[in-house]
Amino acid sequence: MSGIAFDARRTKEDDTLSSNRSLFPTFILVSFLSLTALGGPRESDAGTLQATWMDNSNNEDGFEIERRMGTTQTYTQIAIVGANITSYNDSGLVDGDTYCYRVLAFNATGSSPYSNEVCAAARPDATGGLLAAVLPSSRSVQVKTPATVFATVINTGQAIARGCSIAPLTSVPASFGFQTTNTATNQVTGFPNATVDIAAGAAQSFVLALTPTAPFPPTEVQFSFNCANSDPAQINVELNTLLLSASLTSVPDIVALEATSTNDGIANIGGTNGTGAFAVATVNLGASGSITASADTGAATLPVNISLCQTDPANGQCISGIGPSVTTQINANATPTFGIFVQGNGTVPFDPAANRVFVRFKDTGGVIRGSTSVAVRTQ
Repeated sequence: MSGIAFDARRTKEDDTLSSNRSLFPTFILVSFLSLTALGGPRESDAGTLQATWMDNSNNEDGFEIERRMGTTQTYTQIAIVGANITSYNDSGLVDGDTYCYRVLAFNATGSSPYSNEVCAAARPDATGGLLAAVLPSSRSVQVKTPATVFATVINTGQAIARGCSIAPLTSVPASFGFQTTNTATNQVTGFPNATVDIAAGAAQSFVLALTPTAPFPPTEVQFSFNCANSDPAQINVELNTLLLSASLTSVPDIVALEATSTNDGIANIGGTNGTGAFAVATVNLGASGSITASADTGAATLPVNISLCQTDPANGQCISGIGPSVTTQINANATPTFGIFVQGNGTVPFDPAANRVFVRFKDTGGVIRGSTSVAVRTQ
């Protein structure tokens, strides 16, 4: 716990309260409370400051505590406490924001002058929250073959996120490792499984590797994206999870990557009845097989109709019929591309975590062997 003491000596007034003694406090001490990170979701505005003052009177009825934001000059009364109380815990503050406090004493006769002012930041070392995404969102590998994916973690706070790391939360028979990468080149940096600090408002990319030691069916693997001074990023299935399976023999393993016209992962629909479009490029890192591509909106019910086709990689023109799905042979190391069309039938609000279009690639048994997604909204 740390704090700053402020001396507030004042000249003694002749017109004092009934006891003829000064009521006003001589100083305020504002110190940071140690906060324990609780499990589960936590609101980012959970910072707390403790204001402490010296009681120089023996006839007060209580104390009034006033607060202002560091960016304003207007004080607001936030609490009244009883006689002989000399501290107040102010909670529900925004991490990193600065708050200023002053106190006065009162009784039935009147009020003392205000104390001195003291200012401090609520949890200045805390982050405002983490966001995370994983790409691609599905891998199907052979036992003892690493399944690698990329992850991005964004620090949305105003302070450095310290000691950030990634760990699987879902138990599967596979070893796990992570390493930072250069966002521009995807080349690995740093050391395997080493924590990293993420600057305020910045993003850090990683490569994740899961190496199965035994076969298992498609399993949605969740991860903890965590930093020492922040709660983990919220888990969003199919956005920062990995649908992973392992087989004794090689199966199709379709790595799918999306591309939108604005290069921001958002498929924009022009108006309530307009049409949006995006492209998906794939590569089959596994065995050859017949694959059916389709698209849907996942758990969300959105006012859209979705169709797709296989395209010519050279010019993006459809080389198959346009419909709800398309089936094609994708050989090992082949790189087919697809076009996805989203017809609006109403307004889709911008909620990138919930409102998305998912493109899935299934084998002849209906098992997902590849997937990707984009956010969708009406413009």
